[in-house]
Amino acid sequence: MEIPLVSEMIREFMTYLPKLPTLLLVVIIGVSLIRLVQRTTRRVLLFARLDKALVQFVTTFIAFAGWVFLISLIFSVLGFPQLSIAFSGSIALILLGIASNANHLIQDLLAGIFLIAEPDFTVGQRVRLNAIAGNIIGLDIKKTKVRDETGNIHVIPNKMFDANVFVIEPEQKEERS
Repeated sequence: MEIPLVSEMIREFMTYLPKLPTLLLVVIIGVSLIRLVQRTTRRVLLFARLDKALVQFVTTFIAFAGWVFLISLIFSVLGFPQLSIAFSGSIALILLGIASNANHLIQDLLAGIFLIAEPDFTVGQRVRLNAIAGNIIGLDIKKTKVRDETGNIHVIPNKMFDANVFVIEPEQKEERS
């Protein structure tokens, strides 16, 4: 006595059985490559002294993209090309979302690069931006920290310096009596 459901399941399993070694090899190589690329990227970006938040963002995105492509490849190996195409197409939608939301981050990073390259814009220098005036106490690729006369620390996104007129005030010389 043969049960149709069981025999159908066995027949389906037998169609995928020859694909299992290839699938296993793809998964092992894919996971290894994702980890290798992620570690290498992290080391290179940290060596370049980029902000840790940016390093984390880039390495997380690389891992995500790697997993999307790996899952897409798995669907392809199993014989589901439509799912493979649909799954890999999702990365384009995610890239579009990241690009639209990363606009502020990119503005901060570009402004930070130009501010760091500016020889007069250094830690210790006195600056004035809108209603904030004080000495620069910290400068990185995303933000600038300014301590005002009352001791308050203002954390200013670098794009604010790029979008507004700011003044680099001359250093005050001590008066001698």
